[in-house]
Amino acid sequence: MFRTARILILVGVASAAPLFALRPQADTSARLGGNAISAYNGRPLALVMIAVPTAGKSVVTDSTGRFLLTGLEPGEQIVHVSFEGQEILDRPFSLRPGKTTRIAVVLDSNAAELSPLVVEARLVDVWRDLAGFYARRKRYDGFGHFFTREDIERARSKSLSTLLGGEGIFTWCLYGCQPTRFSHGRICNMPITLDGLPIWDYNYDKIPMANVAAVEVYREGFGEDPFGVPNMGQLQLAGSSLLPRRGTCGSVGIWTR
Repeated sequence: MFRTARILILVGVASAAPLFALRPQADTSARLGGNAISAYNGRPLALVMIAVPTAGKSVVTDSTGRFLLTGLEPGEQIVHVSFEGQEILDRPFSLRPGKTTRIAVVLDSNAAELSPLVVEARLVDVWRDLAGFYARRKRYDGFGHFFTREDIERARSKSLSTLLGGEGIFTWCLYGCQPTRFSHGRICNMPITLDGLPIWDYNYDKIPMANVAAVEVYREGFGEDPFGVPNMGQLQLAGSSLLPRRGTCGSVGIWTR
């Protein structure tokens, strides 16, 4: 009995060894994924090459503009982007072990007029670049109007005041000037940002239309201003504001090339 029990124990240990060796190990390699879109109209771009030269790996975006590279070494890696035979950009990204770093590639698909933009994807409301505009257009469609460069050229607006005038936004001056909109029979002011920063000068017509890449206009009732624009000084008379609190009529974001 003792010898038989001993044999069973030894066989059990021998059988457990290969089972332990076959247990899957945690994948600590890094991944790089994302999508490529046109800076002109936001449509997906296919056949954009994304490469990590030190890993000897590359991939091209599919018909939906998406791509994924796997099995990469964690840490800082140089990401190389090329399109239609042109070397576009080399940019470092910090890749995390066992994680997918998502990036957005925004290129001008018509001509090299817009600077290429390759950035890590973030929360859409704090994405202070043209890639954030397209992310918000996708998420907040129905809460406002989003004008791409293609839309702006089609509208043939000669100035930003003409374009925004179609949204009911106009400059109102009394002891100072600021962009405003009618709401429930009253005038309220509109926060406006330029490339993610507040415009302190109301005269946004100083921005040439040829330099405007995109404009986003949020309607009243959308909620908090997605750009987090502070109150930049309302029209005051005898210590009281002449206009409702900034942001109650919506907000405007302007992006330039």
